[in-house]
Amino acid sequence: MRSLALLVLGLALAACADSPAPDAAAPSPGPGAPVHTLTLPASYASSSDVVAYADLAKGQAKEETELTYALAEGYPRDVTLVAKGGFVLSSECSISPGQVVWQSITDVQGTAAGVDLVGGALAIELREEGTVTVLLEGEITGQHCPSEDGSTATVVPLQHRLVLHVERVAGFVVEQLHQQLADCWNTMVLPSDAPLWAPTARPLDATGKPFSPVNAPAPVALTLRSNGDLTPGPGSTDLTAGPGTVTVSVDTTLPVQGMQAFEVVGPDALTSVEASFYLRKAALKGNVSEPIEEGTSYSLFLPEESNGVDLHVDAAMTTLGKLCANMPQAWFASASSTPAQCEASVGAVEPFASSILPVAAIGDAGECRLSVTIPGTAQRWTTRFSITP
Repeated sequence: MRSLALLVLGLALAACADSPAPDAAAPSPGPGAPVHTLTLPASYASSSDVVAYADLAKGQAKEETELTYALAEGYPRDVTLVAKGGFVLSSECSISPGQVVWQSITDVQGTAAGVDLVGGALAIELREEGTVTVLLEGEITGQHCPSEDGSTATVVPLQHRLVLHVERVAGFVVEQLHQQLADCWNTMVLPSDAPLWAPTARPLDATGKPFSPVNAPAPVALTLRSNGDLTPGPGSTDLTAGPGTVTVSVDTTLPVQGMQAFEVVGPDALTSVEASFYLRKAALKGNVSEPIEEGTSYSLFLPEESNGVDLHVDAAMTTLGKLCANMPQAWFASASSTPAQCEASVGAVEPFASSILPVAAIGDAGECRLSVTIPGTAQRWTTRFSITP
């Protein structure tokens, strides 16, 4: 059973200088600097696509897709589902993208939604909570599968079962990807000067289970408030924030669970950082990383290719607790007293910071002496090693 790939979350991030008071349930930013706000608006969808990945059995492709729709004030109730494309998955066929054509509805079970095939798309009228199962007959074109007569079939019959769940929104839960990636479920501490995942909200059904509705990719508006700067990032789901407490309020009268605030700190809040140097050696296929031991000599596989030194950052602690995201490259500085052997250069800024930080490029053979610091703090790492001719 395969689920429809959800529409890419299209968050339009808008900043403004003044804002109304935050919800009573959310903590307020500390006193002092003016409050900055950033709004992540709700986003609804009255039309969506589905891609079929169908299994081949006795000359017929079969696929089952599950989709969930939400019932709430302002959410689209008349929605359209379009067959975007499909693949026939079989060792007998040459896998290639094709066009899914729905030709008829042969069976409908359930009353939660009304369905009709209009112009090759499925028109859906959401009516009540429940589940509707729709069996569609059609075909997938543009395929290369063997036929019984020995020829190659380019059109394969398709039986596509759609399981449509309709849930009424009973509340919301606010989440942020950094919580899951770093296991930061109590206090979430994030770095300034770095792209951060924006908080998201998911609706809750009557049993308190979160779900992702097709007709509401961003099901409710969120407002972030902080004494620090809040800036939308170049992507649709990221932002940067200055040091401070960022509160999250939800534009709803329904119950809200999950994250209410997170902390953003600068490098001056660091208390300890676990990091070590690695030699990055170019190989015929990719790179090989090797821990650097002080005073040790190393040989390169391909001296004429791009070889370098990386700083692997394993963990960082701050005055507020564990740092729950990678530190940005902007926090680091590297210096070399042997630039001919290893030229210091902190890696270029990436869309999201990495735990592996390029800090030098290997040049000529000989001894490399390198230091990496986080300016303004006591964090410093040094190494000395040699590259053999």
